[in-house]
Amino acid sequence: FNTSVKKNFEDFANGFKKGCSTDMWTIFVPVELMAVIHGNTAYDWEQLEKNVKYRGYDVSSEVIKNFWTVFHDLSEEMKKRFLAFLTGTDRIPVGGMEKFTFTICNQGYLHSDLFYPSANTCARILYLPCYSSIEALRIRLQHALQFFEEFGLA
Repeated sequence: FNTSVKKNFEDFANGFKKGCSTDMWTIFVPVELMAVIHGNTAYDWEQLEKNVKYRGYDVSSEVIKNFWTVFHDLSEEMKKRFLAFLTGTDRIPVGGMEKFTFTICNQGYLHSDLFYPSANTCARILYLPCYSSIEALRIRLQHALQFFEEFGLA
Protein backbone atom coordinates (compact mmCIF):
# COMPACT_ATOMS: atom_id res chain seq x y z
CA PHE A 1 0.00 0.00 0.00
CA ASN A 2 2.79 2.45 0.90
CA THR A 3 4.39 2.18 -2.51
CA SER A 4 1.08 2.51 -4.36
CA VAL A 5 0.37 5.96 -2.83
CA LYS A 6 3.96 7.17 -2.56
CA LYS A 7 3.86 9.46 -5.63
CA ASN A 8 0.48 10.93 -4.68
CA PHE A 9 1.60 11.57 -1.12
CA GLU A 10 4.85 13.19 -2.27
CA ASP A 11 2.90 15.51 -4.57
CA PHE A 12 0.55 16.41 -1.72
CA ALA A 13 3.45 16.96 0.71
CA ASN A 14 5.29 19.20 -1.76
CA GLY A 15 2.19 21.31 -2.35
CA PHE A 16 1.52 21.51 1.38
CA LYS A 17 5.10 22.64 2.04
CA LYS A 18 4.75 25.42 -0.55
CA GLY A 19 1.72 26.84 1.27
CA CYS A 20 2.81 26.12 4.83
CA SER A 21 6.34 26.30 6.10
CA THR A 22 7.32 22.90 7.48
CA ASP A 23 9.22 24.52 10.37
CA MET A 24 5.96 25.83 11.79
CA TRP A 25 4.34 22.40 11.98
CA THR A 26 7.20 20.78 13.90
CA ILE A 27 6.10 22.47 17.14
CA PHE A 28 3.01 20.26 17.26
CA VAL A 29 2.69 16.65 18.33
CA PRO A 30 0.32 14.70 16.03
CA VAL A 31 -2.75 15.00 18.29
CA GLU A 32 -2.29 18.78 18.54
CA LEU A 33 -1.83 19.12 14.80
CA MET A 34 -5.03 17.18 14.21
CA ALA A 35 -6.90 19.50 16.60
CA VAL A 36 -5.56 22.60 14.81
CA ILE A 37 -6.48 21.32 11.35
CA HIS A 38 -9.64 19.39 12.12
CA GLY A 39 -11.04 21.40 15.04
CA ASN A 40 -12.55 20.26 18.29
CA THR A 41 -15.66 18.07 18.26
CA ALA A 42 -16.38 18.07 22.01
CA TYR A 43 -19.71 19.87 21.94
CA ASP A 44 -20.95 21.19 25.28
CA TRP A 45 -24.11 23.10 24.47
CA GLU A 46 -24.73 24.16 28.08
CA GLN A 47 -21.27 25.76 28.17
CA LEU A 48 -22.02 27.54 24.89
CA GLU A 49 -25.07 29.13 26.51
CA LYS A 50 -23.00 30.27 29.51
CA ASN A 51 -20.43 32.02 27.29
CA VAL A 52 -22.81 34.23 25.30
CA LYS A 53 -22.66 38.01 25.50
CA TYR A 54 -25.75 40.07 24.78
CA ARG A 55 -26.18 43.43 23.06
CA GLY A 56 -29.65 44.96 23.19
CA TYR A 57 -30.84 41.97 25.20
CA ASP A 58 -30.00 40.44 28.55
CA VAL A 59 -30.20 36.89 29.84
CA SER A 60 -33.70 37.52 31.25
CA SER A 61 -35.16 38.86 27.96
CA GLU A 62 -38.13 36.80 26.77
CA VAL A 63 -36.67 36.36 23.28
CA ILE A 64 -33.40 35.07 24.78
CA LYS A 65 -35.22 32.56 26.97
CA ASN A 66 -37.18 31.48 23.89
CA PHE A 67 -34.01 31.27 21.80
CA TRP A 68 -32.33 28.89 24.26
CA THR A 69 -35.48 26.78 24.58
CA VAL A 70 -35.64 26.43 20.79
CA PHE A 71 -31.88 25.86 20.52
CA HIS A 72 -31.83 23.06 23.10
CA ASP A 73 -34.79 21.41 21.33
CA LEU A 74 -32.80 21.21 18.07
CA SER A 75 -31.27 17.92 16.97
CA GLU A 76 -27.53 17.50 17.38
CA GLU A 77 -27.09 17.93 13.62
CA MET A 78 -29.06 21.20 13.62
CA LYS A 79 -27.01 22.50 16.56
CA LYS A 80 -23.88 21.85 14.50
CA ARG A 81 -25.51 23.68 11.59
CA PHE A 82 -26.10 26.59 13.97
CA LEU A 83 -22.34 26.71 14.64
CA ALA A 84 -21.70 26.68 10.89
CA PHE A 85 -24.30 29.43 10.44
CA LEU A 86 -22.65 31.49 13.18
CA THR A 87 -18.96 30.87 12.43
CA GLY A 88 -18.57 29.26 9.00
CA THR A 89 -17.64 25.89 10.48
CA ASP A 90 -19.36 23.30 12.64
CA ARG A 91 -16.16 22.75 14.65
CA ILE A 92 -15.21 24.29 17.96
CA PRO A 93 -11.81 26.03 18.12
CA VAL A 94 -8.94 24.21 19.81
CA GLY A 95 -9.62 25.73 23.26
CA GLY A 96 -13.00 24.00 23.41
CA MET A 97 -16.38 25.41 24.36
CA GLU A 98 -14.90 26.99 27.50
CA LYS A 99 -13.09 29.52 25.30
CA PHE A 100 -15.76 29.84 22.61
CA THR A 101 -17.86 33.01 22.84
CA PHE A 102 -20.35 34.79 20.64
CA THR A 103 -22.76 37.70 20.89
CA ILE A 104 -26.51 37.78 20.37
CA CYS A 105 -27.50 41.21 19.13
CA ASN A 106 -30.85 42.97 18.82
CA GLN A 107 -30.91 45.16 15.71
CA GLY A 108 -34.12 46.87 16.78
CA TYR A 109 -36.34 46.02 13.80
CA LEU A 110 -39.85 47.49 14.05
CA HIS A 111 -41.59 44.45 12.54
CA SER A 112 -39.25 41.73 13.77
CA ASP A 113 -41.43 38.82 12.67
CA LEU A 114 -40.69 39.78 9.05
CA PHE A 115 -36.96 39.10 9.43
CA TYR A 116 -34.80 35.99 9.75
CA PRO A 117 -31.83 35.64 12.07
CA SER A 118 -28.53 36.47 10.41
CA ALA A 119 -24.90 36.20 11.44
CA ASN A 120 -21.58 37.95 11.10
CA THR A 121 -19.33 34.90 10.96
CA CYS A 122 -16.04 36.78 11.39
CA ALA A 123 -17.17 38.53 14.58
CA ARG A 124 -19.36 35.65 15.83
CA ILE A 125 -22.46 37.80 16.13
CA LEU A 126 -25.96 36.40 15.85
CA TYR A 127 -28.45 39.09 14.85
CA LEU A 128 -31.65 37.86 16.44
CA PRO A 129 -34.83 39.86 15.85
CA CYS A 130 -37.12 40.35 18.84
CA TYR A 131 -39.79 37.87 17.77
CA SER A 132 -43.35 38.14 19.06
CA SER A 133 -43.53 34.47 20.08
CA ILE A 134 -41.46 31.34 20.58
CA GLU A 135 -43.16 29.80 17.54
CA ALA A 136 -42.17 32.72 15.28
CA LEU A 137 -38.57 32.33 16.53
CA ARG A 138 -38.61 28.55 16.04
CA ILE A 139 -39.88 28.75 12.45
CA ARG A 140 -37.45 31.45 11.36
CA LEU A 141 -34.40 29.98 13.09
CA GLN A 142 -35.03 26.51 11.66
CA HIS A 143 -35.57 27.98 8.21
CA ALA A 144 -32.36 30.02 8.45
CA LEU A 145 -30.38 26.96 9.55
CA GLN A 146 -31.86 24.77 6.87
CA PHE A 147 -31.23 27.09 3.95
CA PHE A 148 -28.09 29.13 4.65
CA GLU A 149 -25.09 28.85 2.33
CA GLU A 150 -21.96 27.43 3.91
CA PHE A 151 -18.47 28.62 3.07
CA GLY A 152 -17.22 25.10 2.45
CA LEU A 153 -15.21 25.12 5.68
CA ALA A 154 -17.65 23.05 7.66
